[in-house]
Amino acid sequence: MGPQQSHVDVAKAVHCSISVVKYWLNRWTQSKDLTDSTRSGRSRATTEKQDQRITSLAKEQPFVTAQDITNQLERRGVVVSARTVCRRLNEAGARYSWPMSKSLLTEHHRQNRLRWTQHHKATDWNQMIFSDETAVRLNSVKGLVWNFPGNEKVVRTVKHPIKVNVWGCFSSKGFGRIICFPQNLDAKFMCSIYKYGLLPIAKKQFGNDLRSWKLQEDNDLKHKSKLATHWREEKRIEKIDWPSMSPDIAPIENVWQLLKMKLRKKSFTNYQSLVSAIKHEWKALPLELALNLVHGMENRVLEVVESHGDFILH
Repeated sequence: MGPQQSHVDVAKAVHCSISVVKYWLNRWTQSKDLTDSTRSGRSRATTEKQDQRITSLAKEQPFVTAQDITNQLERRGVVVSARTVCRRLNEAGARYSWPMSKSLLTEHHRQNRLRWTQHHKATDWNQMIFSDETAVRLNSVKGLVWNFPGNEKVVRTVKHPIKVNVWGCFSSKGFGRIICFPQNLDAKFMCSIYKYGLLPIAKKQFGNDLRSWKLQEDNDLKHKSKLATHWREEKRIEKIDWPSMSPDIAPIENVWQLLKMKLRKKSFTNYQSLVSAIKHEWKALPLELALNLVHGMENRVLEVVESHGDFILH
C-alpha cells in the first residue's frame, strides 16, 4: 500500500469505515503509538491470585460445583458470584462435563501391567496387527447437548436398540477388513473371523511369512478358548501376551471412539443402513492414523511405567 492512497482507498483495502482510518492516522500523527488505550467499564471482580485459587479448588475436589466454590471463597472473605466462578474456570480451559470413567485397578493389576511393560520395551510394534471387537447400537444417545429453556432437545430411543457387532484390525501398513455381524460372538465364529478377516489382510500387508507379524488382542474368553487357541496354533499365528484390565493401552480403542463419534452425527433407519455407514467410515480412515497409533505404542508403554501401572489417558 503506497503513501499516496486516499482515506477511501485505505478503508476499502482493510474493510473498515473512513472514520476508523482517520482515527488511527490521527493517533499515529499525534503519539506514534497504536496500542490499545485503557478502556472504561466495570473492573474485574477477582484478582489473579483469586483466579488461581478458584482453579485450584476445582482441581482438588472432584465433584465440586461453582456454587460450592463460591461458598468456600465467601468463608475466606472473598465475595464472588457462581457465574463469575464459571467464567474463571472457562477461561482456564475447564468445561463442566461428565468425568472419565475407568475401572478400578487392584495392586495385582498394576503390577501385571508393569511386568508387561518390562517385557515389551523392545517390541517392534510395526510388526503387530491390532484387533478387537465392539458393538454399535442403532441411534444410540451418547454425549452432552446444549439445552435452552423452552427449547430442550429430544432424542427418541427404544428399550432394546438394534445392535451391530463389529470386528476390525489394523497395523502400521493400514486398516484391514472390518466384519459386521448381528449374532453374539462365540469361539467358533471367532475362528471364522481369523480365517476370513485376519489372515487375508495379514498376507496382504506382511506376505506369506507368518513369522513376520504378531497378533494383538485382549483377554476375552473367546480369544482364550480352546477352539480359538488351537486354530491359531495350527496356523502358527503368534499372539503376544496382553495384561488384563488394559483397554487404555490398546490403540484400537481410539479407532472405535473415532468411528462411533462419526456415526453419532448421523441417523439410521435400519440395521443395513448402520452396517453400510460403519463400513464407509472404516474405509475412510487414513493410513496416517494407523501409523500414528502404532508409533505411539512406545509412549503408551512408557506412560504405564510413569503412572506406576495405573491407567493412562489416550
